[in-house]
Amino acid sequence: MSTLTYPALVANPRGDSPPVEVKCFVNTGAMFTCLPSSQLEALGLTPEWRVPIMLADGRQEEWAATEILLTIDGRTLHTTCLFGPPGSLALLGAVSLEQFALSVDPLTRTLVPSRVPMA
Repeated sequence: MSTLTYPALVANPRGDSPPVEVKCFVNTGAMFTCLPSSQLEALGLTPEWRVPIMLADGRQEEWAATEILLTIDGRTLHTTCLFGPPGSLALLGAVSLEQFALSVDPLTRTLVPSRVPMA
């Protein structure tokens, strides 16, 4: 499948600084949204807890996490965000996509509203 990027606004929930626009790679294989640590620190965000992760190559690490305000298509929600290594890509993960009730349409390479299962 080809890559899909999507614009989002990221802000500090405390409102200490203006939101920044980020072009995120949509990654349904990643559980959480992840931004380079420098972008999160520029917003005044600090690590609040740690999350054990497994990288695509099988390495296991522990990354810092925090809560961000994420705006997609005019809707703003709180979501978990990991502090990625310097120079890493901004990733929009599965949890954030589910919170926004969005899924990937691989034919049009866009995000589309999804029906939320309640059974």
